[in-house]
Amino acid sequence: MDINLEDVEFDSFLPEGLLKKDYKGDSDAICAAVADDMKEVDELMDEKLKAALAEDKVLRYKFEIDAKENTAKVVLAAVDKMDPLYRLKLNENLVAFHTGRYNTAPLIVKGSAAGADLAAAGIFADLLRLSRAFKSTQQ
Repeated sequence: MDINLEDVEFDSFLPEGLLKKDYKGDSDAICAAVADDMKEVDELMDEKLKAALAEDKVLRYKFEIDAKENTAKVVLAAVDKMDPLYRLKLNENLVAFHTGRYNTAPLIVKGSAAGADLAAAGIFADLLRLSRAFKSTQQ
């Protein structure tokens, strides 16, 4: 399979307006504006969660690879109790293989993920890199 990161289809959790927003001001003003805009993201996610729960579903990020079509996508999906992702706990990952041999029921590989501490450390490191990169463009 020959696919690059640019080829992955995804649903952004950020609204289009925020993706294209050009923040102005000093770093404190920009941080305050971003924090304020994140309230909109929280509201949208709360709406998605309420809609899923109303249908007895849960929200899960789903990454799908289609080797035959040479495609990949990431979506936030509302999944029901029949979906293997429904039963995931907070610190677990799951991979389901749908193949010629596993065509009636997928082969499921499930186990512990990095966990909240490691994920938070990675996100924090990314934010530090972004803030340094942003700061260098402001000088």
